[in-house]
Amino acid sequence: MINFSKYFVSLAGIGFSPLAPGTLGSISAIIIWYILISFLTISYFYIFFTIICFTSFYLINLYLNETKKDDPSEVVIDELIGQSIPLLFLFEFNLFEVLIAFSAFRFFDIYKIYPVNKAEEIQGSMGVILDDIVAGIYALVIVMSYKIIFILI
Repeated sequence: MINFSKYFVSLAGIGFSPLAPGTLGSISAIIIWYILISFLTISYFYIFFTIICFTSFYLINLYLNETKKDDPSEVVIDELIGQSIPLLFLFEFNLFEVLIAFSAFRFFDIYKIYPVNKAEEIQGSMGVILDDIVAGIYALVIVMSYKIIFILI
């Protein structure tokens, strides 16, 4: 089971990339979102997101217990989850909105602005995932603010 959890939490090994594994995890979310909304509907992305979230809590805990690490850099499934949050509210592809969602999420994930930094202090999979969820919510606020301003102009 540890091999599956390692495969899952590292997004099939993406997390072991020597260059920007977190950024690659975020890009993976965008690619999956794009494929699902292009060939199916946003509803399938909602289902995907829900399954990934619930499965991640268990498999990240399993991986953390096995490796005896707190928040290893190879665990990038949390970046996929966090990046997915603003994408849940983008129903069609708009390059500028996707770039805003990506840039905002990466900014908040990297700089850990309060309360992202507090969420990161929580032990176990909850802390690993929750800081990215908060960063994703921040990114969602930025994307929705842009959309509201754009609609008003």
